[in-house]
Amino acid sequence: MSESKNQHLLDYLGYYLSLTHSPHYAVLISGPWGVGKTYQVKRFLQHHLPTPEKLLYVSLYGLSTLDEIRDALFQAAYPLLTGKPAKIIGSLLTAGLKYAKVDTGGITAGDVIGFRADVYVFDDLERYEGNKSTALGYINQFVEHDGAKVIIIANDKEIKAGEDYERRKEKLIGKVLEVQSSFDEAFSAFVALIDDKFAQEFFKKNAEEISSLYEQSKKDNLRILQQTMWDFERFCKSLTDEHRGNLDAMLTLLRLFFVLSFEFKSNQINAKDLETGRGLSAMVQAHLEKDKEPSPIKRIADRYLNVDIHDSILSSSVLVNCLARGIVDANEIQASLNASSFFVNVADEAPWRTVWHWTERTESEVMAALGKVSEQFEQRAFTIEGEILHVLGLQLFLSDVGVIKSSKQQVVDDGKRYIDDLYKTKKLEATQRDDYSLRFDGYGGLGIQSADTSEYRELFDYLRETSEKTLRDTYQEKASELVQLMRTDVQLFYRRLCLTNSDDNIYYSTPLLASLDPEEFVRSVLDLAISEQHIVFVMFKSRYDHGQLDRDLSGERAWAEAVKRILLDTCESCGPITRKRIKMRVDHYMKPIPDAAAASAT
Repeated sequence: MSESKNQHLLDYLGYYLSLTHSPHYAVLISGPWGVGKTYQVKRFLQHHLPTPEKLLYVSLYGLSTLDEIRDALFQAAYPLLTGKPAKIIGSLLTAGLKYAKVDTGGITAGDVIGFRADVYVFDDLERYEGNKSTALGYINQFVEHDGAKVIIIANDKEIKAGEDYERRKEKLIGKVLEVQSSFDEAFSAFVALIDDKFAQEFFKKNAEEISSLYEQSKKDNLRILQQTMWDFERFCKSLTDEHRGNLDAMLTLLRLFFVLSFEFKSNQINAKDLETGRGLSAMVQAHLEKDKEPSPIKRIADRYLNVDIHDSILSSSVLVNCLARGIVDANEIQASLNASSFFVNVADEAPWRTVWHWTERTESEVMAALGKVSEQFEQRAFTIEGEILHVLGLQLFLSDVGVIKSSKQQVVDDGKRYIDDLYKTKKLEATQRDDYSLRFDGYGGLGIQSADTSEYRELFDYLRETSEKTLRDTYQEKASELVQLMRTDVQLFYRRLCLTNSDDNIYYSTPLLASLDPEEFVRSVLDLAISEQHIVFVMFKSRYDHGQLDRDLSGERAWAEAVKRILLDTCESCGPITRKRIKMRVDHYMKPIPDAAAASAT
């Protein structure tokens, strides 16, 4: 069935190339991007051109001048002669010719380039960056003067070059052949290019399934199909034998991966849609807003009727990594699969995760897990911020659907009391706003339920504020540790406080130095060796450059001003050399710190 779609193309190319006389016209192979135009032409020529050495194929993609087309043809004719020698010889062969004029004054294209071919193929005309009508005039030389057969491959509908282009096209093109997507033929060729034996056999066994997904996609784009198959092959290599052996799981993976890949590669969805548009919350939201414009994910779900777009066999983070970032993390992928209903052992699963996966667990499993979550909540057992947010998000969802009796406001009030209790007992993590380990809407590879509600936003903000307060409570202790570090390892002291490529820079945006007594700090600095003092002065410049005292480190502004003033006051009682050295370093390295007098004046 599929070969017949383009039989007209194959038949006409066979007729065109079999002509014993010069046809004096070119053939245009047209069709949308990714439909398989180049594949069809190359495959035909590979099997039907009697003398392939008489063929020259060039892509015009990215070329912008006739000289560049000439160079591409020359390199195609002499592939072993590349680089500077090829350009020199090509220039010698074409010395004195003015390519800006289509009229060559009787010199044939073969004379221009120094070789002749029976068949020329010019691919990607729509991606030629120069004047396309001039390019057609140049190509016309091969037809008119050399009597060669010329095949042009282009998405003709993309070309909007004006009347001059249409006129040249009408003079040059004798036949336009439209290519249609031919799945079966292309699929067989793509499978043959798969190196992983498991993936290759898996594709063969599920050819009808993939064909059905491809038809439902309505993309008519074989290039996207091939790229998706390559991506899934790479994905398969990260799976264990247990995963590969579960046929139901593998089929679910194939459906979800292929559908989302088709849509992502054709720009119908983006990374944010993958992160927030799938899952239970998105399903509930879509139901509540059924009268509104459907989301991109909802439109996909409506088109692929046999695919569960919201299936949690692959977490949103796995899908974003694989499809948007090109990251295939075997540990992350295996963890996501092991948590799915295909592989999970509910007895070994964290109870809150069992509740989160309620669509894939039995009623008794979910209710038993919910009872354990309630006990752990009462015992204040959840101390990891991401888990706390998951539990609170689940409580909001369960309240909304009537599984628990608490109202949403009660969930908010109980959640704040929970956070306060952790703070009082010093069990809360000390983090700050730029700590990227915690996402607003996800943790542990799972999206947080009810993340789109105002109640969840209130709880999230309260947790972050309390966590920041916990961090501030540690400033004095950590700052004292830094002073001790300054005395023993001043280089590490510097890295702790300044933004560098090192992972040691954990306090570069944390204003903890303000908890130190500025006079004691200055005495500690002046007790250091001169070379070590120098590193501390460099720290001030690195830490406070680029206006940091007006942004993240504003809490250290008064302290830094005091340190600068005390240094200048102290050095007045020092010897002249020491006084000069300290003043010079203060002027140079502490310049980002305002003078106390100037600051008070403003």
